[in-house]
Amino acid sequence: MPENSVPKAPLPWWAAGLLLGIVQILAVGLSGPLGVSTQFVVVEGVALNKVAPSYVEQHTLLQSEKYQKIGYGFWLDVGIVLGAFLAAVLAGRWRPRATTYWWRVSHGPTVGKRLLAGFIGGFLILMGARFAHGCTSGQFASGWAQLSLSVVPFTVSLFLFGMITALLAYPRTPNIDA
Repeated sequence: MPENSVPKAPLPWWAAGLLLGIVQILAVGLSGPLGVSTQFVVVEGVALNKVAPSYVEQHTLLQSEKYQKIGYGFWLDVGIVLGAFLAAVLAGRWRPRATTYWWRVSHGPTVGKRLLAGFIGGFLILMGARFAHGCTSGQFASGWAQLSLSVVPFTVSLFLFGMITALLAYPRTPNIDA
């Protein structure tokens, strides 16, 4: 398949969104709000407790029992990564590559610059999630599932700044064959 074409999705966008929404509502109803970024702190707490238990005992956040055991949230994160990979393979959308077609159109074939941008972007996202005591996926998805009023301005801001970031990161739009 040519690099500038996208295979047909197995479900229409509205059906996939409806299915995702139903699963999210069930998850919130059965176990409470879901989030992803907290598990990075949990893994850190568990690992540090093995190598430096005295540090963990003195650390205000890490000494909490919540950050001392691997629970369902960790396995949720593992499932998200494995499920996304499996879905991409089954849908025929996974291709190993160092850069994307979108990146090369906007920035050229610079693998090092792409890896550096990905690392810095990932670091900033995780740092922001920890400063906010939660990630955007948890606030967005769980907030809507709970019909939280605060999620409305958050969603508007999330999409607005997401579009601005996309325009800054990818100033040139490639031609994509659907």
